Amino acid sequence: MWGRTLQFLPNSKDREGLLPWVIGVMLFLCALSVASAVAIGTGVERWSRDLASNVTVQVIVADADERSRQTDAALTLLRATPGVEHATLLASADVMALVSPWLGDMPIDAGLPLPNLIDVALDGSTQINMQALDERLKATAPAARLDDHQAWLAQILELATVLQLVLTAVVAMVILSTVAIVIFGCRAGLATHAEPIAIMHLMGAEDSVICRAFDLRYLAHGIKGGIFGIGFAVITLWTVSSMASDLGEGLVSSLAPESSVSLWLLSLPLFAAILTMSTARLTVRSALRDMM
Repeated sequence: MWGRTLQFLPNSKDREGLLPWVIGVMLFLCALSVASAVAIGTGVERWSRDLASNVTVQVIVADADERSRQTDAALTLLRATPGVEHATLLASADVMALVSPWLGDMPIDAGLPLPNLIDVALDGSTQINMQALDERLKATAPAARLDDHQAWLAQILELATVLQLVLTAVVAMVILSTVAIVIFGCRAGLATHAEPIAIMHLMGAEDSVICRAFDLRYLAHGIKGGIFGIGFAVITLWTVSSMASDLGEGLVSSLAPESSVSLWLLSLPLFAAILTMSTARLTVRSALRDMM
């Protein structure tokens, strides 16, 4: 008897037809926020792990002979230190490549006084007292400066935590906004079609029958909006990842979303459908109780 109860709902040409697009935009923002939060966590963790396993020693002396002598002394000390896997003096071309983002492309023989940089790899199994190592370096090579990246790395981790909290708040606000939009749409539909619903009540229709009609309609809205939003989000994330990969290894490229993140995003249309359907059911049941 009630197999055709969907007829009392607004058709797809009505204003409710905009709802899937609104859900899609909301889910697009939600997907970008979730993917960015996950990417920041994994990227910074990987990047900080790489930095924690390496330290840098600079030897800054204007005189080339004295700089070379102190560099050799620092290398000898570092290679004899327990916990140091290897210590390598970077070539001048590598040092120029490190400063080129700030100074531009310059020839090696430009006369720019560059420090000697020693890349020190730690084995990770032996704890090293960096302060004591720094003091021994200064005693052996007074111009040597040890940089273990810890102070700067702590600031990066703090910034990443704040960004993840902000993105989590964005996700929560987007979900709440989507719920509010669905509630508004349901109540508007009930108010517009209050008379047909009242007639159905008089004819013996139960609330579950009316709720089921809204369930199917908003389930379809959630699926349509979810597919649109997630499809656009996956394309956006793939584009960002491709562009970032061209930058090489570094902080920006390490924060690019991985393909595994994009894969689980494909399940979010189901989440959107369940969210809209559940919200519609609760809203309609509450409104029908008030109409009785």
